[in-house]
Amino acid sequence: MKRVALRFALAACASFLAACSMTRVGYNYADTLARYMASNYLDLDAVQSEDLKLRLVRLHQWHRVNELPAYAELLRSASQRAAKGITAEDVAWGLSNTRARYRSFAAKAAEDAAPVLATLGAAQLAALEHKFAENNEKYAKKFLSLDDEKRRRAQTQRMLERFSDFAGDLSSEQEARIERFALAHERHVALRFEDRQRWQRDAVALLRQQRQPQELGRSLAEMFNKPELRRAEEFIREDKHWDEDLGQLIVDLDRSLSSKQRAQVVRRLSDYAEDFSVLAGRKGQPA
Repeated sequence: MKRVALRFALAACASFLAACSMTRVGYNYADTLARYMASNYLDLDAVQSEDLKLRLVRLHQWHRVNELPAYAELLRSASQRAAKGITAEDVAWGLSNTRARYRSFAAKAAEDAAPVLATLGAAQLAALEHKFAENNEKYAKKFLSLDDEKRRRAQTQRMLERFSDFAGDLSSEQEARIERFALAHERHVALRFEDRQRWQRDAVALLRQQRQPQELGRSLAEMFNKPELRRAEEFIREDKHWDEDLGQLIVDLDRSLSSKQRAQVVRRLSDYAEDFSVLAGRKGQPA
C-alpha cells in the first residue's frame, strides 16, 4: 500500500519504517541499522553516538511492543479485505491507517532523538544538508530527468515493481493500466519532491534555531504529525487527486486479478501480519 516515503526523523525513523519490509531477522537488528544510517547522515562525536545508540535501543523496544501489534492487525485486516475483493473504501482505509501509524512513530522517534539533535554543531548540520542535497540529486536524476522518455520509464517502473511485489507477474493489460496512472501523475512526483526539499530545509532551520531538547522534540513531532501546515496548496490538491486515482487504480487491478495473483496478494499480506505478530511476541494471539 502506497509509498512509505522515508523522510528525516533523522535516519532512526527511516530505518524503522524500512524494517516494515524486512525479514524477522532483519528487524531484530533494526537499531543497529538505524545507527549505521545516522552515521551516514551525521558526523556524530563519541558522546553523541553513544547517547543515540542507547536511545535507539529503547525506541526499538518501544516500537516492538507498541507498533508491531498494530501493524499485524492492520495487515491481517488488509489480507481479509483482499480475499473478498478490494473497494475504494478499503484503499482509503489503508492509506489513512498507514499514514497515522507512520506519523505516530515518526513523532515519537523525533522526540526521542531531540536531546541528541539539539547538540549538533554547525559543521554537523552542514554535513546533514550536504547529505540531503546528495540524495536529492540522485533522486532527481533518476525520477525527474529532463529526458521525457527516461523520466517516464523510471516512474512507471517504480510503480510496476510495487504492484508486482505483491501480485507477482502482471499481465500486459495490468501493466498498461499502471502505466496510465503513472503518466497521469508526473506532476505529483515533482511536487512531492519539492515538498521533501521544503521539509528538509525547514527541519535543518529548526535544528539551527531551537537548542532546547523538549521544544525541539515538540516542533519536530508537529512537522511529522501535521505536515499539511507547511505544504503548498498545489501539492495538497494534487495529493488528494493522487489518493483518489490510486484508489480507482487498485480497484481496477483487483477486478483483473487472476486466482493465482489474488492468492499471492492475500498470502503476502498474511505473511507480513504473521511476521509482525511473531516479532511482537504474540504468535497465535490476536494483535
